[in-house]
Amino acid sequence: MASTRTLPALGQGLRRPLAVLAAVGAVLLAVPAVALAGDTGPSRLDRSIQRLVDGSPAGVWNLAHALDWLGEPVGRAVLTIALAAVCLLAGRRMLAIAAVAAMVTATLLSTLLKYVVDRRIHDGFLSYPSGHAAAATVAATIIGLLLAGLLRTDGVRGTAVVLAVSILGGGLMAWTQILLTAHYPTDTLGGYGCGVLVTAVAVLLMPRRR
Repeated sequence: MASTRTLPALGQGLRRPLAVLAAVGAVLLAVPAVALAGDTGPSRLDRSIQRLVDGSPAGVWNLAHALDWLGEPVGRAVLTIALAAVCLLAGRRMLAIAAVAAMVTATLLSTLLKYVVDRRIHDGFLSYPSGHAAAATVAATIIGLLLAGLLRTDGVRGTAVVLAVSILGGGLMAWTQILLTAHYPTDTLGGYGCGVLVTAVAVLLMPRRR
């Protein structure tokens, strides 16, 4: 097995796709932020998506609450530690460091942007972007990158793995937040953009060799 000192956080063939993903994340975060700044109610898109999510089976509420806990401070800390541990066990030390850095950055950025955007829900609670969605997206994107590395996939296939896992993880938390009416649907879109942006940047900034 290769030493953990020789394993990069990212395969060379994924650097450009990850840079593109960072740019997409920035757009997903910035465009709704500008469009929805100062709002105190749902947009037409929010209402349409909310109706769809409200049709979820009644039996999924326990799952929604369990996933929601992972976005709370204690749950997020547990998630971060577990994520870093898995990366270390897989011999990806740089990816473990990037995971912690991205989670901390996503938490700080999503909190700061709530005050900047000043979008509110439920009589005054700041809502944009969703920190829960951002945290889940960070975790899912890191897992996708880890899987791509372990499977030795690069280029198109590696990008597909990262995107699939990222969208699945971020989408599940988005569904949770919408179902629990903790956020407007567009808040979760901004959270996803925040998560992929900071994760991509954190990973790209890691040394290629250590």
